[in-house]
Amino acid sequence: MSDNQKTASIGDVRAACRQFAMLYFQFCRTLVETVGEEAALKAVQKTIFRLGLDRTDGARSRADTQGLEKNLENFSTVNDLPSIAWSAWNPSMGGVKCPYAETWLGYFAEFPWFKRFSSFYCDVIDTTNIENFSRTTSCRITKNLLLGALDCEWEYFESEKVKAGVFTYGEREKS
Repeated sequence: MSDNQKTASIGDVRAACRQFAMLYFQFCRTLVETVGEEAALKAVQKTIFRLGLDRTDGARSRADTQGLEKNLENFSTVNDLPSIAWSAWNPSMGGVKCPYAETWLGYFAEFPWFKRFSSFYCDVIDTTNIENFSRTTSCRITKNLLLGALDCEWEYFESEKVKAGVFTYGEREKS
């Protein structure tokens, strides 16, 4: 693949991420307008938590198929996020590293309430992803682009609560 093709591919993936980011904003906006900010935040938390479970149930299955241990080190191997949108990005491409943040930052001036919802997405999805995938590990974001940092960083840690099946942002529904 030529450099031009690679750059175009990264741009295409980031454009798809932009569509997701726009959908998330409009989903939050509609909820806030319909039920108010606090009720909307609760509904958003439940939705993102379910998304995290859905995604990482698939990742757990892929790990089983590949004979991989379900730990932090193997998560990126079976994760379904198009990592090229983040990992292959460089400053010459413009914008910021995270394609979601690049889109969401544009909403803050007109919709200041959304700053809370955008960073909340990252908190809930990243935490739920590793908790459900590993069933031993949790995380917290220590730096977030959406809150003024130059990049995002996470701190991962073993969690007795997670080992006991208690996740930070919700509980698995009984089938």
